Amino acid sequence: MLEIAVSLTIFLLIGFVIGLHVAVVLGMAALVVGLVFIGPIWGFFGHVSWASHSTLTIIVVPLYIMMGEILLRSGMTDDLYETFSKMLSRLPGGLMHTNIFASGVFAAVSGSSVATTSTIGSVAMPAMRKHGYSEKISLGSIASGGTLGVLIPPSIIMIVYGLVAEVSIGQLYIAAIVPGLIMLASFLGVVAVFSFASPHRVRNSGGEVSVKGLVTGILKILPIVGLIGVVLGSIYTGVATSVEAAAYGVTGAFLIACFKRRVSLRMLSETFVSTAVTSCMVILIVVAAFLLQFVLSFVGIPAAISAWVAELGLTQLQLIILLCVVFILLGTVMDGLAIVVSTLPIFLPVLVAADVDLVWFGIIVVILVELALITPPVGMNLFVLQGVRQRLAGDGPVGPITDVVLGVMPFLMAMLAVLAIIIAFPDIALSLVGSHIK
Repeated sequence: MLEIAVSLTIFLLIGFVIGLHVAVVLGMAALVVGLVFIGPIWGFFGHVSWASHSTLTIIVVPLYIMMGEILLRSGMTDDLYETFSKMLSRLPGGLMHTNIFASGVFAAVSGSSVATTSTIGSVAMPAMRKHGYSEKISLGSIASGGTLGVLIPPSIIMIVYGLVAEVSIGQLYIAAIVPGLIMLASFLGVVAVFSFASPHRVRNSGGEVSVKGLVTGILKILPIVGLIGVVLGSIYTGVATSVEAAAYGVTGAFLIACFKRRVSLRMLSETFVSTAVTSCMVILIVVAAFLLQFVLSFVGIPAAISAWVAELGLTQLQLIILLCVVFILLGTVMDGLAIVVSTLPIFLPVLVAADVDLVWFGIIVVILVELALITPPVGMNLFVLQGVRQRLAGDGPVGPITDVVLGVMPFLMAMLAVLAIIIAFPDIALSLVGSHIK
């Protein structure tokens, strides 16, 4: 059993280090372990692959992705940033507060941290440079705000976790609301502390904002706020399942785009192609994760690990802290999605045996994935934002990526603090979750 676990770990690490696609690494690992330790498994692979993506629940993946793509192409991003910058213009560090708020709302639209960081960064960086903000902390606010795309529903990582762990996606969405708001507040707190501690390094965006201009801006973003309310509200009230709510979201996004006169054949073509590409990537990863889960269960690795953990005599809290340390260490060298789909099949039996609430643990996992997104040396948001800097600079000089790394450090500390709070007080995540939510 030990040789299987060691061989599998080495295989996965080599595959991720050399840059193979997550689904390829997981699928090849499942195939090699299956052929070597089980025998011909082609029939099982076909059955598992079909069963894992032929359920109704997996429809939420393309639906939520399409909702985000439609709203992205309807011009809501610029409206969001412009409105929040007006609302917060009088505050010290106003544009950094704007980055956090705009990222939070856009995260609730796109469900993607990378999309949030790239989109908000493209809009925010020129404005912050114009107003003389400290570049490091400005970059930190953008990269960290982008991580809210993982925690604030609808979240692609949350959907993948729900599918692999067989947990209600609706319950995960509701459980993430309060932690998401706490995380957003903690980021705003970091900005506020920095603004008061170093007032010479931040500016407000200047100028008086007329009541008419503010009202106009609020009216511009009301449709997207209403759409988010419909999607989450329909789940929470039991009116709709997560799949039906996703369909409401797509329909509402399309109506908003029509109202803004942004619908065209080209726009629809780009939306459908982007949705198909992203959906296929996510679903392929989910299928590969299920294949690996099947093989590992067949050879008995999860059962062996569960027995080993049971022999350690860890309390539930000690187990959670141990898994958090493992996830944080993996986050320094692996992508967040890769961590979830490669480790969850191993840890799930351990968590079930320890009677850990999988909805609560799902929120913990999502926060850990947030940490991985801004943890050097391979934090995805760090590279995405550095790429945006290079694109905006054109042929001009660009600062090193260490600027981004240093900028996110205060926010990373805030994320660890929120993680500790969620672990210490599970009801923060579970208080809104009802048995009627599917």
